[in-house]
Amino acid sequence: MRLTRLIVRDVRSVEAVDWRPVAGVNVLVGPNGGGKTSMLEAIHLAVAGRSFRTRDTAQVIRRGASGLRVGAWFELDDGRRAHIRMERDAAGTRLRRDGEVVRSASQLARAFPVLVLSQDGVRRFRTERAERRGVMDWGVFHVKPEFHAVWSRYHAALAQRNAALRRGQPVEPWLGPLAEAGGAMSAYREGYLSRLQEHVTAVESEFGFSGALKIELQRGWREGVELDAYWRQSESRDRRLGYTGGGPHRANLSLGYGNGIGLEQCSSGQVKIAYLTFRLAQLRELLAARPDVEPMVFFDDLTAELDGDHLAGILGGLVRQPLQRFVTSPVLTADLNEHADAVFHVKHGAITTATN
Repeated sequence: MRLTRLIVRDVRSVEAVDWRPVAGVNVLVGPNGGGKTSMLEAIHLAVAGRSFRTRDTAQVIRRGASGLRVGAWFELDDGRRAHIRMERDAAGTRLRRDGEVVRSASQLARAFPVLVLSQDGVRRFRTERAERRGVMDWGVFHVKPEFHAVWSRYHAALAQRNAALRRGQPVEPWLGPLAEAGGAMSAYREGYLSRLQEHVTAVESEFGFSGALKIELQRGWREGVELDAYWRQSESRDRRLGYTGGGPHRANLSLGYGNGIGLEQCSSGQVKIAYLTFRLAQLRELLAARPDVEPMVFFDDLTAELDGDHLAGILGGLVRQPLQRFVTSPVLTADLNEHADAVFHVKHGAITTATN
């Protein structure tokens, strides 16, 4: 798919923009706070119904405005066209595709996949288990359509068990549905990561990354114990806590190198390389599993903490992929200028085309 036009109203610092990106590599340059990331955020609002920077979409509305609007026009892989309109105000969020109300934002997100690689994402990836779990589940969601339904069943049953724990009510009625969905969730994750390891090796070779990154799943509960037995054994503890302390909702994506170095021991540059390696491996798996889609790729502040060789390797690899890509940077470096199909200046919430 290719985004051909984007109309943005009242998204963070962007008051009103009508933008026509090109196929290939779109480079957005400008000062920090000028609106570069906000333009990417607007695209994500349209295709996923939410921001990739915050869970609270109300925070994205420009200060002083009563709501936000985004209109996005796409040229699809089969030659058809699509128009998505997203609005958010005090009445809530509304999504329409070609004039029809979108009932499920997850269905829209699956049809219009976007891989977001951001500097803020690198920071959260290093420090937050929930971020690593979310990154992993993004990949499973896009290659296994049934995963979202299983995930939803699990979290619905988990909420019921937690409510029963807080109220001192029996939790046994929720044990079966919770264990069934939780076991399926974990199996999907394990299968996904086993396939992804091969892609990790390929990405390291393709982009010249050194390190031999290893990935594994920490399931979220004690090894060697079935889920239903684990929750029966931990019921007393969970009642004291008032919530379910272990299970697939506490899973962790573990990354490290062959010499035993984990993310916590890595430099900020090494963490970014590990993050990019994993996410680009996810892109390879998505393209292999769903050859019918062409996801968009965001590289937000790509130049931060990457040396010239790594940057050149990534940009060279990007050109070899027939995907629409968006790269933001405070300055237009020689490498960015070389690989860009179009350069746009973003300042004070306005965007203008430059000659690269």
